[in-house]
Amino acid sequence: MSFIDSLATLGQYLPAVTKPKEKPSLGQKLIWSLVAVIIYLIMASTPLYGITSASFFKNLILEQIIFASTTGTLAQLGIGPIITAGLIMQILAGSKLIGIDLNDADDRVRFTEAQKGLAFIFILVESALFGYVLARTSTTINASILFTAGIVIAQLIVATYLILLLDELIQKGWGLGSGVSLFILAGVMKIMFWDMFGIASVSSQNLPIGFFPALFTAFASHSDILNLIVNTSTKNLFQPDLVGLITTIVLIIITIYLTTMTIEIPVTSQKLRGIRRTIPLNFLYVSSIPVIFVAVLGSDIQLFASLASYVSPSASNILNTISGVFFFPPPNSAIPHSVYAIVLDPLGALEYAVVFIVLSILFGILWVDVAGLDPATQAQQLIEAGIEIPGVRSNPKIIEGILARYIYPLALFSSIIVGLIAVFATLLGAYGTGIGILLAVTIAIQYYSLLAYERSLEMYPLLKRLIGE
Repeated sequence: MSFIDSLATLGQYLPAVTKPKEKPSLGQKLIWSLVAVIIYLIMASTPLYGITSASFFKNLILEQIIFASTTGTLAQLGIGPIITAGLIMQILAGSKLIGIDLNDADDRVRFTEAQKGLAFIFILVESALFGYVLARTSTTINASILFTAGIVIAQLIVATYLILLLDELIQKGWGLGSGVSLFILAGVMKIMFWDMFGIASVSSQNLPIGFFPALFTAFASHSDILNLIVNTSTKNLFQPDLVGLITTIVLIIITIYLTTMTIEIPVTSQKLRGIRRTIPLNFLYVSSIPVIFVAVLGSDIQLFASLASYVSPSASNILNTISGVFFFPPPNSAIPHSVYAIVLDPLGALEYAVVFIVLSILFGILWVDVAGLDPATQAQQLIEAGIEIPGVRSNPKIIEGILARYIYPLALFSSIIVGLIAVFATLLGAYGTGIGILLAVTIAIQYYSLLAYERSLEMYPLLKRLIGE
């Protein structure tokens, strides 16, 4: 039995959500999606039993956004195991390292079951790791710490698997879109809402009092409001300011504009001769994948540095130095998270920008090659679909050369652009971080298109027959 078959067998034996016998209406899908989000938000607000402090992970804000996790709660792992398993399976399938044909129905089912089995393995491993670290209160290991760790690990396994089932509930047709996307959007919106309207601070999650409550308090007490225009305080490092609010609005508008831009390639179909159409390639061809990889890399190095402090302080110091270039301001520094940080540490800001953008480019090009977005794979898919480029012979190598003129420049420029958006958002103190804005806008646009599609099918039942539903 192959590795994929073993994972698929494990996935088949795990508890699962069944598909609906009849396709739910749009209203029913919205209700189920809302129920899933409410359950997730309740879990993200419920502290883990047995944990007195979760400040160990409070600086991993980017990882919390990407994985829709919340420090010290039942959603400590969030969708991390699901995303990690999905990325690994996608890379293995796209690079042809596993014998999976995603165009075949049976292979798609096997792929899905194997991905679920791998996600469960990651749930067990990450629950054990995080549970032990959260429960450990001293360098001495004793029975009390092991007992507490066991309770925390059990909570994380059950809660994270419940999140997996909620994602499965939505993906199997009960809700709209993907639970992973929905939970990420909910997490980013929660952070943005807290940065604007939060009435209390949450130190373990770096959530401060919101901008507008702080502004009203400043007016009512006749105190100085200059720090609310540009945060220069060394006491409230994460206090949102006016510059950050304006930056957030501007970047959202720019991201929406860039996300809706497309590059059109003229094509014809072998089945419909004489009818010409175009294939749209998104201007942001790599989406937000490059900055996600950069953020995860930096967060993982920071996490390993913290864990290494129990074993080797010198190794921990080296890893902390390396992880410092992935964040600005650096973790545990007394520099406010606002544009004022550039004045205090201009060389650090430049170093952060260069490293982030260069790695974004490298990860963007790498993702195109391993995820099946390269010209060769796209050319083969066009030929298999019976689509031709006018005036060009239906030869994979020729079509590949034409597509390469579009795809690689798009991959390069889109990687640079998403890297710049993430960097400027960080330097200017945008709410929800630049990566959060990119993810939220992309997911919101996807849901807008999905809602329009579902609404069209309900208004015009004939369309269901035309598309085979």
